[in-house]
Amino acid sequence: MLQPAKATVILVHGLWMSGLEMRWLGKQLKRSGFPVRYFHYKSRQNLLKQAADDLRSYAAKFDGQVHLVGHSLGGLVIASMLANGALPNLGRIVLLGSPQNGSKLAAALDSCTAGRLLIGPMAAEGIVHNRPATLAGYDLLVIAGTLPLGFGTLFGVGSPHDGTVAVEETRVPGARQILVHTSHMGMLFSQEVAAAITDFLTAPPD
Repeated sequence: MLQPAKATVILVHGLWMSGLEMRWLGKQLKRSGFPVRYFHYKSRQNLLKQAADDLRSYAAKFDGQVHLVGHSLGGLVIASMLANGALPNLGRIVLLGSPQNGSKLAAALDSCTAGRLLIGPMAAEGIVHNRPATLAGYDLLVIAGTLPLGFGTLFGVGSPHDGTVAVEETRVPGARQILVHTSHMGMLFSQEVAAAITDFLTAPPD
């Protein structure tokens, strides 16, 4: 594995976001010596395949290894990209509150017209109807929140959960998993989460 300073970290944002929400986390990773880049996609307009193809093209621009960090829907974009073929320069993957096993909240919203308009076609496809294969088998860290602050509390998301996604919805077979006492958005501003990502990305190969 290449040294951290030569491995680029690409941060992939979630639904309804622009990538600016990832900047605090990016700054923490930069302090640990990582070059950090931010991948943006139109989370309520694009289809999942388009976002996945665009991420592949973006990641291929960088020399050396790339690590991928996906928050929420961003983790499904990563999974969709890899379901359609390997990324030659892939290093490690971190998923933050990503509903790899589906989402009770997303399913509830998708069941009505107003909800479908709210989440858009990409989330409906990638989380509810046509989820890509989970990232089992990759060098992967899953981080899930346990502070139930968020819209999902109104829809009976199973406990423990982060207010949006249940811990059980984030699990990936064979992956390392860490639970942190933070909400779905709060994990992007958590020092504990930033430290866990840094430790994982800098750890020697097993």
